[in-house]
Amino acid sequence: MKLYDYLYILMEKMVIGMKILIIGGSSDIGINLAKKFKDNGHLVISTYNRNIFSLPGVEVYKCDVRYEEDIERVIKYGCKVFDNDFILINLANICMDNSIMNKTKKEFMEVLEVNLVGMFLCNQIYSRYVNDGMIINMASTDGIDTYSEYGIDYAVSKAGIIQMSKCIDKYTENKVICICPNWIDSDSTRLMNKEYLQSELERIGQSRLITMEELIDSMYEIIVDSYNNSKDKIDKMIRIDIRDDKLWIERI
Repeated sequence: MKLYDYLYILMEKMVIGMKILIIGGSSDIGINLAKKFKDNGHLVISTYNRNIFSLPGVEVYKCDVRYEEDIERVIKYGCKVFDNDFILINLANICMDNSIMNKTKKEFMEVLEVNLVGMFLCNQIYSRYVNDGMIINMASTDGIDTYSEYGIDYAVSKAGIIQMSKCIDKYTENKVICICPNWIDSDSTRLMNKEYLQSELERIGQSRLITMEELIDSMYEIIVDSYNNSKDKIDKMIRIDIRDDKLWIERI
């Protein structure tokens, strides 16, 4: 057996049996990510809020991240099923596009409540039950430099996720990784006005959308790599973008 073949088999054995809880998993991103883990031999629980879905081999539960009792119920179930040893992936988010001058307090607060406060509660409650675990928080390049006038609340929530992730990582024993993708070829993106989307891509210099396959494969590799490395040897914030029509991953 060649050394490469041996190392490949060894790596396969190292990641078999990872246990995953996805909160906010009803989007096409969540469903494709759950399928990727399940198809690679890992155990997956996923949640939805409004849009129930089914995926063979994946347990699905309702969870509204606006309510602490919902989050705690699902995380305690994960602890029971996975014996307090699982990776938490936080994907729950909403957006309410409106110009800065017309943005209402209600819109702003609803976006923050789900995207930032809800994700904080997921991080907090998980860290009460799990030590030496791993948390993946989904943010966005909008939290760094691609924000627009119509999504100020969304951008603020994603910037908050980035800073919150740094704090949780520093003050708990869990590994905390913040993933920041740019525009993705997702269901929600395809529903947008095509002219507006094209103008946004041109404004921020993104030559094309990140494909779903590129995003899911990148996230999977990041999670597997981080799972197999110590906390001090992993990248804590990772940008997924397009540069010169090619996938570009920046480890910050």
